[in-house]
Amino acid sequence: MFLTLVALLLGACAVARSPEVVRVALLAPFEGRYREVGYNSLYAARAAVEDSASLQIDLLPVDDGGSPDSARDRATALALDPLVVAVVALGYHATTPEVQTAFGMLPVLVVGHWDAAPQTERVFILAAENLSERLTTPPRIDVTDAARLEAPLTGGDVLALEQFPGLRDRLDGITVVSSASLPDAAFAGRYGRGELFAPEPGLLASLTYDATRMAVDAALASLDREDRRAAVTNTIRTGTYEGLNGSIAFENGYWRDAPVNVYRYDENGRLVAVQNLIEQR
Repeated sequence: MFLTLVALLLGACAVARSPEVVRVALLAPFEGRYREVGYNSLYAARAAVEDSASLQIDLLPVDDGGSPDSARDRATALALDPLVVAVVALGYHATTPEVQTAFGMLPVLVVGHWDAAPQTERVFILAAENLSERLTTPPRIDVTDAARLEAPLTGGDVLALEQFPGLRDRLDGITVVSSASLPDAAFAGRYGRGELFAPEPGLLASLTYDATRMAVDAALASLDREDRRAAVTNTIRTGTYEGLNGSIAFENGYWRDAPVNVYRYDENGRLVAVQNLIEQR
C-alpha cells in the first residue's frame, strides 16, 4: 500500500511538472505620441503566440520609455534576461543603432520602416532596403512634423498611423509606401477578439504577426539547444517563412525581395492600396 501511494505521488508530480517557458519580447512605445504603435502591435503579437498553440512561449511586452536612452536601458535588461530568446521591435526609439547594439546576442526582428539599418548580424529588418529612396519626407520624421508638410508628399509607415488623418485638413496628395500589407477581413475579424479596448488593426499589424510567428517558431525549434539565442538567430537568418505578407527571407539583414506597397487615403480617410512592386536586390 505504501509503495502504491509513493508511486501515485511521484506520478502526480510528473504530471504537474510544467514545461520550460521562454520569452519573446515586444519592445515598442506604449505611452506618449506613438502609443498606438505599441498597442496595435501588441494584439497582433498576442495572436501570433496564441496561434502557435504552445505553452512554452511567453510574450513579454516592454515599453520603450519614450526616448532612445530609455529604450537602450530596456534593451540591455532584455539582453540580461536568460529567458528572452528573441525580440520584436517597432518605433523610432527601439530601433536606433545604440539600442540594436544593446540587445547583445539577442536576435531582433524590426517591423516596418523606421530609418533603421541592421547594426549587427542578429538584426533583421522587415522592410525593403531602399525604401527611404522612395520618400520625399525625411526618412526619420515625427508624425506631427509630417502632418505640417505641404502635399504632394510621400512618406513611410509613420504616415499610416491612425492619428495622421486627424492632424491634417486634407489628405489628397498623400502617398504612403510600406513593405507591410493591409490586414484582410479574416485577420481583422480575429484581431483583438474578446478584448474590449482593442484598436482596429493598422498597417503594421499583420507584419507584426508574421515577425512574432517567425520568432516563436524559431524559439520552439531551439528549445533543446544549449545556445538558444544563436540557434534562433540562425533559424531566422537561413529560413523562409510563408506568412500573411507573403514569403519572408533575409539577405544581409534585410527582407529579400521585399514588396513595396503604395497606399493613398480615400475620401473617408482610410488607406487603400494603389500599387504593389517588388524590391529585388
